[in-house]
Amino acid sequence: MLTMKRIAVGTDLSWYANRAETRAAMLAHELGGAELDLVHVIGSLALESLRHLLIQPPEQTERRLIDSAKEKIAGIAHRLAEKHGIPVTPILEIGRAHSEIARHAEAIDAGLVVLGAHGGSFVHELFLGSTADKVLRKLSCPVLIVKREPQAPYQRILVPVDFSEPSRRAMEFALRIAPHAHITVLHAFEVPYEAKLRFSGASDEAILTYRAEAEAQADRGMQQFISTSGATASPLSDIVEFGPAPAVIRAKAEVLEPDLIVMGKHGQSGWEEMLLGSVTKQVILDASCDVLVVSEGSLKAV
Repeated sequence: MLTMKRIAVGTDLSWYANRAETRAAMLAHELGGAELDLVHVIGSLALESLRHLLIQPPEQTERRLIDSAKEKIAGIAHRLAEKHGIPVTPILEIGRAHSEIARHAEAIDAGLVVLGAHGGSFVHELFLGSTADKVLRKLSCPVLIVKREPQAPYQRILVPVDFSEPSRRAMEFALRIAPHAHITVLHAFEVPYEAKLRFSGASDEAILTYRAEAEAQADRGMQQFISTSGATASPLSDIVEFGPAPAVIRAKAEVLEPDLIVMGKHGQSGWEEMLLGSVTKQVILDASCDVLVVSEGSLKAV
């Protein structure tokens, strides 16, 4: 089992944030009583705006706002500690939410950061530039984005892989964070330069032959990946399917209905965005379930 000393969960004190708070507390308990830091950030820009808008002394308003936030997060921390039997520390910071959450997570060497999603799924305009997006870009530790109301420990996990080192780390983390869950390992393959082959006049028969060869190679890669993953003790299925990775992952998620998708932060493609691979980002946008993004150094707490 994964041993984890500290988990940090970001909260904006909203109803949606309660999902992330609860899931983080459940994981802290399941992982052997890890300490949970409940982090709320008051925006420094919002405080600055208040100084210009309010007639009463700004110091009084700021103090009232800070005291109110402290009282709320202390209440949430107490409730989570009582319900889940774990130590919970309320943390109040002032600044930019993503920067302060990332800074605190690094300061405590957090093994996991948990964030909430507003609603069942993201739309591009809400995710790009959001706190979750920015935290994912900043941190090297795993980040869990909670989209669903937690009901039970994770039971069905989908792990899309491209056989790279980030995929291996994602697989290992999935096995450790939910050792009793059924894990489906998914690999989407395509025929290199298939569009160019068609444009150059290659026959359908030749393209199907190339596709069969690519599938056989992907099957071999999948079996080697699983054999070296240490997954012998867990219920495991594997799927190799032709098509663009985001579309294949989305379709399989609709059929398999996982409660968690675990992915590596980077893909193999050198042209993918520097800090958050385009496939990973698309899965975060599309998924209706929770998404855990695992990056370099994520297994240091094991």
